[in-house]
Amino acid sequence: MKITKIEIKDFHQFKDFSIDLTYPKGHEKEGQPLDKVCFIGQSGTGKTTLLELVPKFLCFYETNLLEKIGEDSIKDKISFNILFGLSNEYSSNLKFTLSKAKLFIRNWTEVKLNNVEYTLNREIWDIFQDDWQNKTSTKLIYFPANLNYNLDIESEEELEEKEIIDFSQDKISTVWNIILEKIQGYQEQELKIRQDISKVVEKSSSDIKAIQKALKKLESWKANEFNPIQDIADKCLNPLLAHYKLKVKTELDFKTKEDIGFIKIEDFTNNEIPHGLWSTGTKQVVLSALPLYLLKPKHTVILFDEPERSLYPDLQRTIIDYYSTLTEDCQFFYSTHSPIIASSFEPWEIVELKFNSDGKVYRELYYEGENHVDNYKWNPKYMRWDDILQRIFDLEDDGSPERKTKLNELATLNVKYNKLKKQGKEQEPETLEIIEAISKLSKELSKWD
Repeated sequence: MKITKIEIKDFHQFKDFSIDLTYPKGHEKEGQPLDKVCFIGQSGTGKTTLLELVPKFLCFYETNLLEKIGEDSIKDKISFNILFGLSNEYSSNLKFTLSKAKLFIRNWTEVKLNNVEYTLNREIWDIFQDDWQNKTSTKLIYFPANLNYNLDIESEEELEEKEIIDFSQDKISTVWNIILEKIQGYQEQELKIRQDISKVVEKSSSDIKAIQKALKKLESWKANEFNPIQDIADKCLNPLLAHYKLKVKTELDFKTKEDIGFIKIEDFTNNEIPHGLWSTGTKQVVLSALPLYLLKPKHTVILFDEPERSLYPDLQRTIIDYYSTLTEDCQFFYSTHSPIIASSFEPWEIVELKFNSDGKVYRELYYEGENHVDNYKWNPKYMRWDDILQRIFDLEDDGSPERKTKLNELATLNVKYNKLKKQGKEQEPETLEIIEAISKLSKELSKWD
């Protein structure tokens, strides 16, 4: 299930607003829904609003935002075009309207099956709701900007009972429950084999061959048995935690499921880092990547608000592509203020929101003429960070006011030096002082040529 278009007739700061979310002409996926979308723009332009409208239209689910604004404000004003089916064979336009019974229902128009248009009927609805949403796709996942960093894994409600996986409402650490039984089963088997080895040593302490045979059994078991903790370490968290010089602790000591607790982290010298001492960045990495690994989302929509929070720039460079590797045929929507996050997207994947003179929001287009891959003015993937800030994020200055002051000082010194040089006074004390000042300022002003 992927969104191809959002249209808003009149809703808060949006009026006659429309965004096409398909690949442009000339692209190998021309006309197909984008695999990932990045919303950028000033605070208040509606980035988070767009994210939180998605669960309402795709899952009848109200996020915190929708609960505050009320359904009256969206009826007959907003529509979503979606494609679903393993080959995108179904397409529809969804919007909310008011029935005679005063109930909000989904209004389907332009319903297509194998490129043939159909009128609204129960059969099409059943295909979407039963065959697709309940059997084929996984639940929509929403990561808010303010993730709940509580690492207590107890939860009154199972994730399977949720309408969507909404981490603005639930503790993100509850996904750990998904793998607890597997970890416990693995550890119990290992404990049993180790106990058998101990019995062999006790009975045949002088029988080296018997002891070696028992140890070989343990080695063979470890080599062939699926280790859930090691798999998490190797395929999910360790590549990210390495940026913090940390890794997943794979050797666990417990006797019951209750002893496991949440995942454990250690440094490269095997010193365990207690949960209370985890940095915010470490929590952000674990609590955003782990759910995608454990939930294994497929054919659904995943929403991320400000994924850059608490992440150092080097990790921001890789996190977007990394999230995609943990999913199957999902569509990602991101909202960000980070030029580094934006550099992970093609220009047609970025939706820049701006205010017009009337205070309404529009999308800034990055192409001229026809929406074709060759007509885009710039590509964030090829640009320097300062270029992205200036061209994509519209930052007028290339540095602080203090930097400008120093640049003016440097320019003045250069004028004085060139004047003295023309007068043949290159070795005069005044000239040498100017040269020394120019050298000092040049080092202070990074990237100055």
